[in-house]
Amino acid sequence: MSRKSLQKNLSYDDERRLYYVTLPDSGRRRRTKTFRSYEEALRTLNEVTVSSSACPGAFCSLGQWLEWWLRKDVSASRAASTLYAYQNIVRTHILPALGTVPLRSLNPLTIQNYLSQKLTEGLSPNTVLKHYTLLFTVLRKAAALNLLPENPMEQVVPPRRIAPRYTFYSPEQLRILFCVVEGSLMELPVKLAAYLGLRRSEIAGLRWRCVDLSAGIIVIQEVRTEVGGHEVVKLPKTQSSIRRLGISGSPELVSLLQRTLEQRHSADPEEYVVLKTDGTPPTPNYLTEALLHIVRENHLPPITLHGLRHSFASVANSQGIPMYDISKALGHSSISVTSNIYTHLFDETESRTLQAVAQAIRP
Repeated sequence: MSRKSLQKNLSYDDERRLYYVTLPDSGRRRRTKTFRSYEEALRTLNEVTVSSSACPGAFCSLGQWLEWWLRKDVSASRAASTLYAYQNIVRTHILPALGTVPLRSLNPLTIQNYLSQKLTEGLSPNTVLKHYTLLFTVLRKAAALNLLPENPMEQVVPPRRIAPRYTFYSPEQLRILFCVVEGSLMELPVKLAAYLGLRRSEIAGLRWRCVDLSAGIIVIQEVRTEVGGHEVVKLPKTQSSIRRLGISGSPELVSLLQRTLEQRHSADPEEYVVLKTDGTPPTPNYLTEALLHIVRENHLPPITLHGLRHSFASVANSQGIPMYDISKALGHSSISVTSNIYTHLFDETESRTLQAVAQAIRP
């Protein structure tokens, strides 16, 4: 049987690639509705569940309020990947520690101790900061609905965010990696990430209808990700991530795409560009594991597809490309996002600039 249950009232048919949501109908009857995407099916299921459940009263526990908030607020307005991430934090951390605490009994000290305990358990400050943000948002909603006199998170001190250090390859290391992956499944994903700065989800979601080799254009307008082991195809997270990229200046990439196009077994424009030898698209996690294996097998410095995206930014910056242009190519929502992510990288360039000036004017 091809249909399998994913959760209560939600199943998936891997032959037809359809999601089935069982909905309550009049009386005891039930009806089934089909969806092509996991995200749409989950949102519909949550909306139906919420409509049949009233908002908890002022004397509910934090766990009861969190459950309602996830189904009512998050599922209706956030992507399935965001909902899944929130559910993991709530299920794994917040509920075991604070789930039974009455909502009105929550105070800043209790929450501050919870955050401190998570740091003691070994979670990174950046991860605990996500817990802080989630609790701030959910309790702000409770205060807005007069379930709380005020948001206790206003008095809680968040952990200090630590700027991450991103791994990237030099041009010399990229050339070595290109030689290693030549002729393999990973050749195209690696070069799309290094030459264009594409995200993993953008590489996995690229279809031939978005590639115009005669015009030298690739259009990024769809991404393919995994949420809880299930494939999700959706629009990019922000409008700025939808972009047109010129590839005429990358003849090696154009040539590779041309060869890949000629070797296709189908003329369907909806077909994905990156395919396995059996003609099926690899999952995003498959691409990650394949690159990890190649890097380890060839004793190269650790790198991921996202690290190759950082390598693109590093090389562009070293060539004097303005930060605004780098930001546009990467599909960031603003130049400040690019600056925040690559602060350490641009600081190193700034240091080289100051050193060069000092040497030039030295007596």
